[in-house]
Amino acid sequence: MIDIRMYLCKNFYMRKFQIFLMFFLIVSLSYSYWEWTPQTKKWINPKYAVKETPEEQFKYAEELRKNGKIEASIREHKKLLKHYSKSEYAPSSCFILGEIYREKGDIKKAFDYYQKIIDEYPSSPLVLSSIKIQSEIAEKKLESKKGLFRGLFSRAEEKAQFMNKVIENSPYDLEAVDRMFKLADFYFDLKEYDKSIEVLEKIIKNFPETSNAERAKFLKIKYLLNLIPEVSLDIDTIEDIKDQINEFLIEYPNSRFENEIKKIEIMLDEKEAEKYYQIARYYERAGKKKSAVYYYMKIIERFPNTKYGKIASEKINKNM
Repeated sequence: MIDIRMYLCKNFYMRKFQIFLMFFLIVSLSYSYWEWTPQTKKWINPKYAVKETPEEQFKYAEELRKNGKIEASIREHKKLLKHYSKSEYAPSSCFILGEIYREKGDIKKAFDYYQKIIDEYPSSPLVLSSIKIQSEIAEKKLESKKGLFRGLFSRAEEKAQFMNKVIENSPYDLEAVDRMFKLADFYFDLKEYDKSIEVLEKIIKNFPETSNAERAKFLKIKYLLNLIPEVSLDIDTIEDIKDQINEFLIEYPNSRFENEIKKIEIMLDEKEAEKYYQIARYYERAGKKKSAVYYYMKIIERFPNTKYGKIASEKINKNM
């Protein structure tokens, strides 16, 4: 009986010792990452500690980067932005983080850090460099559309947003126009004609007295052709484009796009004649001969040199 009690008692204290030992190990392991600082009289985890000045913090982060400790350097630069966001070193930390993420291939994060400089440190000399790099990123994004069908290209708008942001950041500088034309071309290739025309209208508005406005107005006319419905009998869109052509020729009588504009006029005549021909045929099939004749004559009078002008003449001469 005594032996059993002794065994149970011994087993009880052994278990208590094991629990105590486990608790001690857990506490020891957790405090192995912490250090006691006499200045603050607190335990501080070096992983989360920040240097006493932004300069020290910046130099420490850069030292880590130079030694190839990239993840640690990222952490220290982010600490600087958190604790010393108003310091003179903050824009530089943003720029370096942008460079690091660009090298790592994380373009979105890189772009966002350059944007942070533009948004939060607009007086920094790094703003222009940030916009330039953003523009390079955006152009590569737009170029990556090559060889892809629209149905397979599900992230087109996300790619366009990069260039839209660059244009928003610097809408009037010398390179802004080229960026806008590239974005308009990008949307056009994706058959996003409305968005393409919207970009061209921004060029016309922002650079009204330049040769770029002439080019933008010409491209707008060219792109509008794609908005003409194939099935509908509505000719308002065609008439609207013709009005814009007349305005264009009055404004730019010696335009370098004159020959191309004339080709577009011929194309519009063909399309409008076709619409009237479809209306005439509708009345002809419905047995309304007078209405049919009216539209055939309209084609002959307005578009005699078109394909449908010749067909209408034959109709009138033979059957009506």
